Amino acid sequence: MVDWKVVVPSYNRVEGFCKKTLATLKFHKVPASKIYLFVANEEQKRLYEEGLESCGERATVGHIVVGRKGLPEVRNFIFEYFPVGTPLVSFDDDVRGFVRLEGSKLRPLRSAEFADCVDMAFAECKSVGARFWGDYPIPNAFFMSPTISYDLKFIIGSFWGCFNPGTKVAITIGNGEKEDYMRAIQFWELDGRIVRLNFLSHKTATYNDSGGLQSDGQAARVAREKATVEKMLKLWPQYVRANPRRKGPFPEILFIKQTVEGGEQKREVNGLRLRKTRKTRRNRI
Repeated sequence: MVDWKVVVPSYNRVEGFCKKTLATLKFHKVPASKIYLFVANEEQKRLYEEGLESCGERATVGHIVVGRKGLPEVRNFIFEYFPVGTPLVSFDDDVRGFVRLEGSKLRPLRSAEFADCVDMAFAECKSVGARFWGDYPIPNAFFMSPTISYDLKFIIGSFWGCFNPGTKVAITIGNGEKEDYMRAIQFWELDGRIVRLNFLSHKTATYNDSGGLQSDGQAARVAREKATVEKMLKLWPQYVRANPRRKGPFPEILFIKQTVEGGEQKREVNGLRLRKTRKTRRNRI
């Protein structure tokens, strides 16, 4: 078990943060001392302090830290803020909850199970020599499986964890578009392994809420994403390719399959046990 910290970058989304990610963290009984909320400037800090106070939640956030404005900037700041090697669990401010695969169906993650999953992910990273982990990007039982994989897989940016790499991983292209792909590639180049819990997923409202990444409108985002994708295809042709099958305004990319050197691609976790509400009560996937 490791002493992990929860980090949440947020901008102009006090109410959304309280109703979604903070409510999720409270449900899973994450102590306030573990929660670090990163804001853009002193004005935003006052806004969040007052907003949390007005909804009676100030005591549930242990730390409000002034970082930098902009998604890549604050992501990079967080890695610089904590000592290298610190176990970090990153949330966007709009995470509404978690589900896990049980048989062929999904069910909500129970309160005590979140910490178990995080502890398992960090333990798995230590076991296979990885620093980066995440969950299945879409809460869909048809595609999920009772496995943990180690090859280059997509880890969506709204929820993930890592042993802090410091400045060895940084988002330097674009304004946050496809930053989840960039992060995965850089961790893969460091370790040759990424841990993904394919039995676990989470729910968000990535393109729907006001504030945050969506605050400057879709047209501007589409233009930025096209420019970012072009740069990524030139910089990492061995890892990414365009995905012409996806229709829509936003350009999409796919990872090119990579091989885990000297190890397995994935393993089954049918014997996994997670807590229900007490340590003496157990549940199997």
